[in-house]
Amino acid sequence: MNLRDFTLQFMLQMRSRPGRVTRRLHRRGFRHRVRTPEVGVVRAAAVQMEWRLCESAEEFADLIYDRVRAAVGEGAELVAFPEDTASLLVGVMPGLGPMLKNFTVDEALRQVGEDVQVADLFRLLGRATRRIYETTFATLARGYGVHIAAGSAVLPLADQRVLNIGHLFTPEGRILQQAKCHLLPLEEEWGLTAGEDLEVFDTALGRIGLPVCMDATFFETFRILRQLGAEIVVLPMADPEYPYSPWKALRGIWPRVQESQVFGVQGALVGEALGMRLTGHAGIYAPLALTEHGDGRLAISDRPEGEALVLADLDVAALRHLREEQPLQLNPALYERYFPRVYSGFWRGGTH
Repeated sequence: MNLRDFTLQFMLQMRSRPGRVTRRLHRRGFRHRVRTPEVGVVRAAAVQMEWRLCESAEEFADLIYDRVRAAVGEGAELVAFPEDTASLLVGVMPGLGPMLKNFTVDEALRQVGEDVQVADLFRLLGRATRRIYETTFATLARGYGVHIAAGSAVLPLADQRVLNIGHLFTPEGRILQQAKCHLLPLEEEWGLTAGEDLEVFDTALGRIGLPVCMDATFFETFRILRQLGAEIVVLPMADPEYPYSPWKALRGIWPRVQESQVFGVQGALVGEALGMRLTGHAGIYAPLALTEHGDGRLAISDRPEGEALVLADLDVAALRHLREEQPLQLNPALYERYFPRVYSGFWRGGTH
Protein backbone atom coordinates (compact mmCIF):
# COMPACT_ATOMS: atom_id res chain seq x y z
CA MET A 1 0.00 0.00 0.00
CA ASN A 2 1.45 3.37 -1.03
CA LEU A 3 1.32 6.50 1.08
CA ARG A 4 -1.67 7.96 -0.78
CA ASP A 5 -3.76 4.79 -0.33
CA PHE A 6 -2.75 4.58 3.33
CA THR A 7 -3.78 8.21 3.90
CA LEU A 8 -7.14 7.64 2.18
CA GLN A 9 -7.89 4.51 4.18
CA PHE A 10 -6.97 6.30 7.39
CA MET A 11 -9.34 9.17 6.56
CA LEU A 12 -12.17 6.74 5.78
CA GLN A 13 -11.58 4.88 9.03
CA MET A 14 -11.76 8.12 10.99
CA ARG A 15 -14.94 9.21 9.21
CA SER A 16 -16.65 5.87 9.87
CA ARG A 17 -15.92 5.42 13.58
CA PRO A 18 -19.01 3.77 15.15
CA GLY A 19 -18.97 6.13 18.12
CA ARG A 20 -19.82 9.05 15.86
CA VAL A 21 -23.06 7.34 14.85
CA THR A 22 -24.12 5.93 18.22
CA ARG A 23 -23.54 9.22 20.02
CA ARG A 24 -25.59 11.07 17.41
CA LEU A 25 -28.50 8.62 17.58
CA HIS A 26 -28.58 8.35 21.37
CA ARG A 27 -28.58 12.14 21.67
CA ARG A 28 -31.70 12.23 19.49
CA GLY A 29 -33.38 9.56 21.62
CA PHE A 30 -35.81 6.73 20.99
CA ARG A 31 -39.41 7.82 21.51
CA HIS A 32 -42.44 5.62 20.71
CA ARG A 33 -40.52 2.43 21.45
CA VAL A 34 -42.41 -0.51 19.95
CA ARG A 35 -43.26 -3.52 22.12
CA THR A 36 -41.64 -6.84 21.28
CA PRO A 37 -44.07 -8.37 18.75
CA GLU A 38 -45.47 -11.85 18.55
CA VAL A 39 -46.42 -13.61 15.35
CA GLY A 40 -49.97 -12.58 14.47
CA VAL A 41 -50.74 -9.16 12.98
CA VAL A 42 -47.62 -7.23 12.02
CA ARG A 43 -47.66 -3.52 11.19
CA ALA A 44 -45.27 -2.91 8.30
CA ALA A 45 -43.94 0.35 6.90
CA ALA A 46 -42.38 0.80 3.45
CA VAL A 47 -40.10 3.79 2.87
CA GLN A 48 -39.96 5.69 -0.42
CA MET A 49 -36.77 7.76 -0.18
CA GLU A 50 -35.06 10.26 -2.46
CA TRP A 51 -31.40 9.58 -3.09
CA ARG A 52 -28.91 12.16 -1.85
CA LEU A 53 -25.22 12.27 -1.04
CA CYS A 54 -24.30 12.00 2.62
CA GLU A 55 -20.82 13.36 3.25
CA SER A 56 -20.58 12.22 6.88
CA ALA A 57 -21.65 9.35 9.11
CA GLU A 58 -23.76 11.76 11.16
CA GLU A 59 -25.63 13.03 8.10
CA PHE A 60 -26.52 9.47 7.09
CA ALA A 61 -27.55 8.55 10.65
CA ASP A 62 -29.84 11.60 10.87
CA LEU A 63 -31.50 10.81 7.54
CA ILE A 64 -32.21 7.19 8.49
CA TYR A 65 -33.25 8.12 12.04
CA ASP A 66 -35.94 10.52 10.79
CA ARG A 67 -37.55 7.87 8.62
CA VAL A 68 -37.44 5.13 11.24
CA ARG A 69 -38.85 7.46 13.86
CA ALA A 70 -41.74 8.43 11.56
CA ALA A 71 -42.56 4.76 10.91
CA VAL A 72 -42.33 3.78 14.59
CA GLY A 73 -44.53 6.74 15.47
CA GLU A 74 -47.23 5.07 13.34
CA GLY A 75 -46.78 1.79 15.20
CA ALA A 76 -44.59 -0.01 12.66
CA GLU A 77 -42.91 -3.22 13.83
CA LEU A 78 -41.18 -3.83 10.49
CA VAL A 79 -39.62 -0.93 8.56
CA ALA A 80 -38.44 -1.56 4.98
CA PHE A 81 -35.92 0.68 3.20
CA PRO A 82 -35.00 0.75 -0.52
CA GLU A 83 -32.28 -1.00 -2.45
CA ASP A 84 -28.87 0.71 -2.43
CA THR A 85 -29.61 2.65 0.75
CA ALA A 86 -25.90 2.43 1.61
CA SER A 87 -24.99 4.11 -1.70
CA LEU A 88 -25.81 7.44 -0.06
CA LEU A 89 -22.50 6.97 1.76
CA VAL A 90 -20.29 7.34 -1.34
CA GLY A 91 -20.13 10.98 -0.28
CA VAL A 92 -17.80 10.08 2.62
CA MET A 93 -15.01 9.47 0.09
CA PRO A 94 -12.85 12.62 0.23
CA GLY A 95 -13.35 14.70 -2.92
CA LEU A 96 -15.91 12.40 -4.54
CA GLY A 97 -19.04 14.25 -3.42
CA PRO A 98 -18.31 17.46 -5.39
CA MET A 99 -17.38 15.41 -8.49
CA LEU A 100 -20.68 13.49 -8.40
CA LYS A 101 -22.58 16.76 -8.52
CA ASN A 102 -21.19 17.33 -12.03
CA PHE A 103 -20.44 13.83 -13.36
CA THR A 104 -21.94 10.35 -13.34
CA VAL A 105 -20.11 7.85 -11.15
CA ASP A 106 -18.49 6.29 -14.26
CA GLU A 107 -17.34 9.70 -15.51
CA ALA A 108 -15.98 10.58 -12.08
CA LEU A 109 -13.98 7.35 -11.89
CA ARG A 110 -12.54 7.91 -15.37
CA GLN A 111 -10.88 10.98 -13.91
CA VAL A 112 -8.91 8.49 -11.79
CA GLY A 113 -8.12 5.96 -14.54
CA GLU A 114 -9.69 4.40 -17.62
CA ASP A 115 -9.66 0.89 -16.14
CA VAL A 116 -11.23 1.81 -12.77
CA GLN A 117 -14.64 0.16 -12.21
CA VAL A 118 -17.43 1.12 -9.87
CA ALA A 119 -16.74 -2.15 -8.03
CA ASP A 120 -13.26 -0.78 -7.23
CA LEU A 121 -14.86 2.22 -5.55
CA PHE A 122 -17.00 -0.05 -3.38
CA ARG A 123 -13.96 -2.17 -2.51
CA LEU A 124 -12.21 0.93 -1.27
CA LEU A 125 -15.26 2.23 0.59
CA GLY A 126 -16.38 -1.18 1.83
CA ARG A 127 -15.06 -1.14 5.39
CA ALA A 128 -16.20 2.42 6.08
CA THR A 129 -19.60 1.85 4.46
CA ARG A 130 -20.21 -1.34 6.44
CA ARG A 131 -19.30 0.31 9.76
CA ILE A 132 -21.59 3.31 9.28
CA TYR A 133 -24.46 1.33 7.73
CA GLU A 134 -24.46 -1.49 10.28
CA THR A 135 -23.94 0.80 13.28
CA THR A 136 -26.80 3.07 12.21
CA PHE A 137 -29.38 0.37 11.58
CA ALA A 138 -28.35 -1.91 14.44
CA THR A 139 -28.57 0.99 16.90
CA LEU A 140 -32.02 1.99 15.65
CA ALA A 141 -33.36 -1.58 15.64
CA ARG A 142 -32.26 -2.09 19.25
CA GLY A 143 -33.23 1.39 20.38
CA TYR A 144 -36.77 1.23 19.00
CA GLY A 145 -37.25 -2.52 19.44
CA VAL A 146 -38.21 -3.02 15.78
CA HIS A 147 -37.10 -5.07 12.80
CA ILE A 148 -35.52 -2.93 10.08
CA ALA A 149 -35.01 -4.23 6.56
CA ALA A 150 -32.25 -1.77 5.69
CA GLY A 151 -32.51 -2.06 1.93
CA SER A 152 -29.18 -3.15 0.53
CA ALA A 153 -25.49 -2.29 0.61
CA VAL A 154 -22.92 -2.95 -2.11
CA LEU A 155 -20.03 -4.48 -0.19
CA PRO A 156 -16.82 -6.40 -0.89
CA LEU A 157 -16.28 -9.88 0.49
CA ALA A 158 -13.03 -11.17 1.92
CA ASP A 159 -12.10 -12.57 -1.53
CA GLN A 160 -12.71 -9.08 -3.07
CA ARG A 161 -15.89 -10.00 -4.95
CA VAL A 162 -18.44 -7.20 -4.64
CA LEU A 163 -22.10 -8.09 -4.00
CA ASN A 164 -25.33 -6.16 -3.50
CA ILE A 165 -26.49 -7.48 -0.13
CA GLY A 166 -29.90 -7.04 1.51
CA HIS A 167 -29.91 -6.70 5.32
CA LEU A 168 -32.42 -7.23 8.11
CA PHE A 169 -31.59 -5.89 11.59
CA THR A 170 -33.49 -7.32 14.56
CA PRO A 171 -34.08 -5.86 18.04
CA GLU A 172 -31.95 -8.65 19.55
CA GLY A 173 -28.92 -7.57 17.52
CA ARG A 174 -29.03 -10.15 14.70
CA ILE A 175 -27.90 -9.00 11.24
CA LEU A 176 -29.46 -11.21 8.56
CA GLN A 177 -28.17 -10.99 4.99
CA GLN A 178 -29.22 -12.01 1.49
CA ALA A 179 -27.15 -11.28 -1.63
CA LYS A 180 -28.90 -10.16 -4.82
CA CYS A 181 -29.04 -13.13 -7.20
CA HIS A 182 -30.11 -11.43 -10.45
CA LEU A 183 -28.06 -8.39 -11.48
CA LEU A 184 -29.00 -5.57 -13.80
CA PRO A 185 -26.75 -5.35 -16.89
CA LEU A 186 -25.49 -2.07 -15.40
CA GLU A 187 -24.40 -3.86 -12.21
CA GLU A 188 -22.52 -6.43 -14.29
CA GLU A 189 -20.77 -3.58 -16.12
CA TRP A 190 -19.84 -2.12 -12.75
CA GLY A 191 -18.08 -5.38 -11.85
CA LEU A 192 -20.53 -6.74 -9.26
CA THR A 193 -21.00 -10.47 -8.62
CA ALA A 194 -24.40 -12.16 -8.23
CA GLY A 195 -25.30 -14.15 -5.14
CA GLU A 196 -26.48 -17.72 -5.61
CA ASP A 197 -28.28 -18.79 -2.44
CA LEU A 198 -31.74 -17.92 -1.14
CA GLU A 199 -32.58 -18.08 2.55
CA VAL A 200 -35.62 -17.57 4.77
CA PHE A 201 -35.11 -16.25 8.28
CA ASP A 202 -37.13 -17.09 11.39
CA THR A 203 -38.02 -13.91 13.30
CA ALA A 204 -40.49 -12.80 15.94
CA LEU A 205 -42.63 -11.40 13.11
CA GLY A 206 -42.79 -14.58 11.07
CA ARG A 207 -40.60 -16.19 8.41
CA ILE A 208 -39.00 -13.51 6.22
CA GLY A 209 -37.26 -13.61 2.82
CA LEU A 210 -35.01 -10.79 1.58
CA PRO A 211 -34.56 -10.84 -2.21
CA VAL A 212 -33.34 -7.64 -3.86
CA CYS A 213 -35.06 -5.70 -6.69
CA MET A 214 -34.32 -7.59 -9.95
CA ASP A 215 -34.77 -10.89 -8.11
CA ALA A 216 -38.54 -10.29 -8.28
CA THR A 217 -38.49 -10.28 -12.10
CA PHE A 218 -38.21 -14.07 -12.02
CA PHE A 219 -41.02 -16.15 -10.52
CA GLU A 220 -38.63 -18.83 -9.27
CA THR A 221 -37.20 -16.50 -6.62
CA PHE A 222 -40.46 -16.11 -4.71
CA ARG A 223 -41.53 -19.69 -5.37
CA ILE A 224 -38.27 -20.98 -3.86
CA LEU A 225 -38.70 -18.66 -0.87
CA ARG A 226 -42.25 -19.93 -0.42
CA GLN A 227 -40.99 -23.52 -0.55
CA LEU A 228 -38.49 -22.56 2.15
CA GLY A 229 -41.36 -21.31 4.31
CA ALA A 230 -41.44 -17.55 3.69
CA GLU A 231 -44.52 -15.67 4.91
CA ILE A 232 -43.28 -12.09 4.44
CA VAL A 233 -40.99 -11.16 1.55
CA VAL A 234 -39.26 -7.79 1.83
CA LEU A 235 -38.09 -6.46 -1.54
CA PRO A 236 -35.94 -3.31 -1.66
CA MET A 237 -35.86 -1.67 -5.10
CA ALA A 238 -34.04 1.08 -7.00
CA ASP A 239 -35.31 1.03 -10.57
CA PRO A 240 -33.56 3.20 -13.22
CA GLU A 241 -36.75 3.43 -15.29
CA TYR A 242 -37.77 6.90 -16.44
CA PRO A 243 -40.45 7.79 -17.19
CA TYR A 244 -42.16 5.38 -14.80
CA SER A 245 -44.27 2.69 -16.49
CA PRO A 246 -46.91 0.84 -14.42
CA TRP A 247 -46.88 -1.92 -17.04
CA LYS A 248 -43.15 -2.55 -16.70
CA ALA A 249 -43.57 -2.46 -12.93
CA LEU A 250 -45.91 -5.45 -13.21
CA ARG A 251 -42.89 -7.66 -13.86
CA GLY A 252 -42.02 -7.18 -10.18
CA ILE A 253 -43.50 -7.77 -6.74
CA TRP A 254 -47.28 -7.80 -7.40
CA PRO A 255 -47.48 -11.00 -9.50
CA ARG A 256 -44.85 -12.71 -7.34
CA VAL A 257 -47.02 -12.18 -4.25
CA GLN A 258 -50.07 -13.63 -5.98
CA GLU A 259 -48.19 -16.65 -7.35
CA SER A 260 -46.61 -17.54 -4.03
CA GLN A 261 -49.22 -16.56 -1.39
CA VAL A 262 -46.93 -14.33 0.66
CA PHE A 263 -47.02 -10.76 1.92
CA GLY A 264 -44.75 -8.37 0.02
CA VAL A 265 -43.20 -5.18 1.43
CA GLN A 266 -41.33 -2.94 -1.02
CA GLY A 267 -39.20 0.10 -0.23
CA ALA A 268 -38.28 2.32 -3.19
CA LEU A 269 -35.32 4.59 -3.93
CA VAL A 270 -36.23 7.50 -6.21
CA GLY A 271 -34.70 10.67 -7.66
CA GLU A 272 -31.37 11.47 -9.32
CA ALA A 273 -28.68 8.99 -8.26
CA LEU A 274 -25.18 8.50 -9.69
CA GLY A 275 -26.27 9.67 -13.14
CA MET A 276 -29.56 7.69 -13.16
CA ARG A 277 -33.19 8.73 -12.71
CA LEU A 278 -34.91 6.33 -10.33
CA THR A 279 -38.68 5.89 -10.04
CA GLY A 280 -40.99 3.46 -8.26
CA HIS A 281 -43.66 3.02 -5.61
CA ALA A 282 -43.19 1.99 -2.03
CA GLY A 283 -45.94 -0.52 -1.43
CA ILE A 284 -47.31 -3.36 0.68
CA TYR A 285 -48.98 -6.29 -1.05
CA ALA A 286 -51.00 -9.40 -0.15
CA PRO A 287 -52.86 -12.23 -1.90
CA LEU A 288 -56.06 -10.94 -3.51
CA ALA A 289 -58.32 -12.59 -0.92
CA LEU A 290 -56.58 -10.72 1.91
CA THR A 291 -57.09 -7.23 0.48
CA GLU A 292 -60.18 -5.08 1.00
CA HIS A 293 -60.74 -4.32 -2.69
CA GLY A 294 -59.50 -7.64 -4.03
CA ASP A 295 -56.65 -5.93 -5.89
CA GLY A 296 -53.67 -7.37 -4.05
CA ARG A 297 -52.68 -4.02 -2.54
CA LEU A 298 -52.71 -3.15 1.14
CA ALA A 299 -50.97 0.22 0.71
CA ILE A 300 -49.06 2.04 -2.04
CA SER A 301 -47.50 5.49 -2.39
CA ASP A 302 -49.44 8.13 -4.32
CA ARG A 303 -46.77 8.73 -6.97
CA PRO A 304 -43.55 7.09 -8.21
CA GLU A 305 -41.39 10.09 -7.32
CA GLY A 306 -40.77 12.04 -4.12
CA GLU A 307 -40.71 10.89 -0.51
CA ALA A 308 -43.44 8.73 1.03
CA LEU A 309 -44.15 6.35 3.88
CA VAL A 310 -46.88 3.73 3.56
CA LEU A 311 -48.17 1.42 6.30
CA ALA A 312 -50.37 -1.65 6.50
CA ASP A 313 -51.13 -4.53 8.85
CA LEU A 314 -50.04 -8.01 7.78
CA ASP A 315 -52.32 -10.68 9.23
CA VAL A 316 -49.93 -13.63 9.28
CA ALA A 317 -52.56 -15.89 10.91
CA ALA A 318 -55.01 -15.11 8.07
CA LEU A 319 -52.31 -15.90 5.51
CA ARG A 320 -51.70 -19.29 7.08
CA HIS A 321 -55.44 -20.00 7.04
CA LEU A 322 -55.65 -18.99 3.35
CA ARG A 323 -52.84 -21.37 2.50
CA GLU A 324 -54.69 -24.21 4.18
CA GLU A 325 -58.00 -23.37 2.44
CA GLN A 326 -56.49 -22.66 -1.01
CA PRO A 327 -53.22 -24.59 -1.31
CA LEU A 328 -50.93 -23.86 -4.23
CA GLN A 329 -50.86 -26.45 -7.00
CA LEU A 330 -47.17 -27.36 -6.90
CA ASN A 331 -45.17 -29.96 -8.82
CA PRO A 332 -42.35 -31.07 -6.50
CA ALA A 333 -41.35 -33.94 -8.80
CA LEU A 334 -40.58 -31.38 -11.53
CA TYR A 335 -38.58 -29.22 -9.15
CA GLU A 336 -36.56 -32.17 -7.87
CA ARG A 337 -35.81 -33.29 -11.41
CA TYR A 338 -34.89 -29.96 -13.01
CA PHE A 339 -34.13 -27.31 -10.40
CA PRO A 340 -30.90 -28.87 -9.07
CA ARG A 341 -29.68 -29.18 -12.66
CA VAL A 342 -30.79 -25.69 -13.67
CA TYR A 343 -29.25 -24.07 -10.60
CA SER A 344 -26.23 -26.38 -10.21
CA GLY A 345 -22.73 -25.08 -9.71
CA PHE A 346 -23.75 -22.11 -7.61
CA TRP A 347 -21.37 -20.49 -5.19
CA ARG A 348 -22.43 -21.26 -1.62
CA GLY A 349 -20.00 -19.22 0.38
CA GLY A 350 -22.44 -16.86 2.14
CA THR A 351 -22.07 -13.08 2.24
CA HIS A 352 -18.95 -12.62 4.38
